[in-house]
Amino acid sequence: MPPLGLHTVVAKEVGDRLRYHVLDEERGNLYLGSTAPDIRVITRWERGRTHFFDLSNFDEQSGVAGLFNAYPRLREPGSLGAGTVAFMAGYVTHLVMDELWINTIYRPFFGVRSPLGGDLRANIMDRAIQFSLDRQKRIDRELMAHVLDEVARSDLALEIDFIDEKTLHRWKEVILDVVSSSPDWERFRNIADRHLREAGIESPEQFKEFLRSLPDLVDETLRYLTEERLREFMDLSVEHGVGAVKEYLECE
Repeated sequence: MPPLGLHTVVAKEVGDRLRYHVLDEERGNLYLGSTAPDIRVITRWERGRTHFFDLSNFDEQSGVAGLFNAYPRLREPGSLGAGTVAFMAGYVTHLVMDELWINTIYRPFFGVRSPLGGDLRANIMDRAIQFSLDRQKRIDRELMAHVLDEVARSDLALEIDFIDEKTLHRWKEVILDVVSSSPDWERFRNIADRHLREAGIESPEQFKEFLRSLPDLVDETLRYLTEERLREFMDLSVEHGVGAVKEYLECE
């Protein structure tokens, strides 16, 4: 699903549009929350435990509804501290964006029911175009410096029922490293490594050859998806994120 840097960018746009004081005052926790469903990278939890979405189920699902059904206390922003509210608002943007990618990009164009049939190459194409989108945003170093500064200043005095404080502090360090790093293609190995191994790309020489082929692979994927469809995805991610966060903040 969309990389961590891209999630923080969408969360920023959501916060900028809504101008709720709690989101403006707690930008660091907003951005950290927007990455937190992927905390399973360090905890090794099952995806459903943090995304509240079953990838094997093709029926209509809502991760946001699943989250608040599982943890109803977090559904009531009026009873939570400002940092927790901003964190959960960011969390909501992540769930919304991931589901939009699954339903409008991955499943119809790369998944098992797509023309590409969900094979290994299709999955690598999916991840390559995600990384390319992320890279386009992260080359704006002023934007990334803003995110980095806000996350660094977040105090993590949070009340997240399903993530303990120690794990949150570990995750904060991960995000600071991700946001401060250069979005070069070498880092793509961390995203695609499992799929590359399954495809037989294991040796350093094979991986270098794969990296050399990435620009052509991204171009091929872009022609397949079209720039218009990707722009629409980004626009809808913000639009739907705004709607979901507004509904959350005004439900008290």
